[in-house]
Amino acid sequence: MSRHVYFSFFLISCCFISSCGVDPRWGPPRSGLRQNLAWQYSKQRTITTADLAATSWQDSAGSIAQPALDHQPLAQAQGKGKVTLSGKYAITPADAPKAVRLAVEAGNRLQTKGYRFGGGHTILNDTAYDCSGAVSYVLREAGLLNGQMPSRGFLNYGASGVGKWITVWARNGHVFMSIGGLRLDTTGTHGDEGPRWRPSVRKKDGFVARHPRGL
Repeated sequence: MSRHVYFSFFLISCCFISSCGVDPRWGPPRSGLRQNLAWQYSKQRTITTADLAATSWQDSAGSIAQPALDHQPLAQAQGKGKVTLSGKYAITPADAPKAVRLAVEAGNRLQTKGYRFGGGHTILNDTAYDCSGAVSYVLREAGLLNGQMPSRGFLNYGASGVGKWITVWARNGHVFMSIGGLRLDTTGTHGDEGPRWRPSVRKKDGFVARHPRGL
């Protein structure tokens, strides 16, 4: 085969690669889910949920699609009875009842919210929450409360004592909750910081333990 034929075949191959939009030598293509996946596999790299969460892409119809990962548990933990923390978001255990899963998802949605006295009361789906507003939001989203209550209202919420899955700790002036052993509280190391999952143990002197019946 002549040198000119080899050169022509090389040019045709380059044009084909360029038209496909996937050339591992120059990195990932600028858009297109299928093209991005093809490049990832060409580099033998595992695609993680972090990759998807940081990426928006165009689907075949040309509309923008966003992965529904923000403020949601990324997976179910394999353990039983314990809610675990992955970064700033909580993960529901595999044996959790539906109400617990909904409560954890609601708590995850609060992780970017700030603190404001009265937040979550006048406006139920607010931009900032105080302690009782946050607890009310989580219980309401899980189908365990109608409306909202101030902190002192939780002194008579549900049943007395520590729950199997969910416990509300209340006193006149403050309330927080634990779900599967993980605390959701507006108060942290630096005072009122907004509702956050907090793995550290808090003193419960002066608090009354209440829980949703059956949980």
